[in-house]
Amino acid sequence: MSATPITVSSPADILAYIPHVLGFAPRESFVFLTLQGKRLGATLRIDAPQDTEPALFAQAVLGYLSNDVAADGVLLVVYTDQTTIDGTKPYSQYAAAVEAMLDAAGMPVADSWLVSSTEWVTYFCEDADCCSPRSLEEITDSALSARMVFEGSNATRETVTDPAFTGDNANLDWIADTITGWVIEDPADWTAPVMTENRALWQETLGTEPTKATALQLIAALHTPAVRDRIIADTISTDDDPETFAAVVIGRYTGTPDWEHVDATQELLIELFRFTPPEARAPLFAFLGWVHWYKGRSSIAAQYLTKAQDTDPEHTLSGLLTQLVNTGTLPECVTNQHTAYQR
Repeated sequence: MSATPITVSSPADILAYIPHVLGFAPRESFVFLTLQGKRLGATLRIDAPQDTEPALFAQAVLGYLSNDVAADGVLLVVYTDQTTIDGTKPYSQYAAAVEAMLDAAGMPVADSWLVSSTEWVTYFCEDADCCSPRSLEEITDSALSARMVFEGSNATRETVTDPAFTGDNANLDWIADTITGWVIEDPADWTAPVMTENRALWQETLGTEPTKATALQLIAALHTPAVRDRIIADTISTDDDPETFAAVVIGRYTGTPDWEHVDATQELLIELFRFTPPEARAPLFAFLGWVHWYKGRSSIAAQYLTKAQDTDPEHTLSGLLTQLVNTGTLPECVTNQHTAYQR
């Protein structure tokens, strides 16, 4: 969830704005933009629901949007390539449940649209004139789209990265031998030498180009579950309090992340791929999935987690994170416009 107030203009302008503020073009998604009078407030994207009850989905949406305390209305956009059948639009039960709940909460849906890969149309439509499909070129050619492109924004769909392996075959053996030499008696003892050494090395390496030896040690750390989990949590908070650690991992942390630190972590992970053989990449994919989930980019997170499970179907962390992401749950920081990641 992000917040960049702009003046509300035409529907095409609003639809052009969404991919820019999210950083990618949504697919099979519900996107909500809160209104503060005539201005846009926060933007929330949620994966389109699958088996969730409509009322529960609507309740979750209301919970997220209520964090914008100044909101007095909402714009709804459904992105899907599913077919409208006999006038019934895709996800109609969910959209209707959301509309009713937001109206009751004093944040009525002021306007709504359905966007596919070929056209767009008003979602809640009672007038035949407004139900006619419109060309996507109206969106890409809109004044707001032109302005944001001119300012350097890129709304191209973000895809997961899988950099080429430029190391040698000995890397895998080196990683395995390193792990074998580490002794971890208590996974929750974050003051143990193995923990402190690897946590410190990770922090020292952020923002730098790691040497081969450093990169391989960090990769080995990510293949050691107890060390990996602590390093992952350190991305958001280095607090050794067990409750804070647990809250961070499952997205219940209520503080404000250092987003520059999070970006640096993401960049380091991408750099480590050069040293990581393809068959050893599951922990890195899972870590990147978690980082993107914290940024509110569940679609990108899901792609990374799928890559992790394709690499290693038995990888426990990626399986657990996939379940978490698939529920539609968002980290606490994403639901607050003051703590959410700002692109």
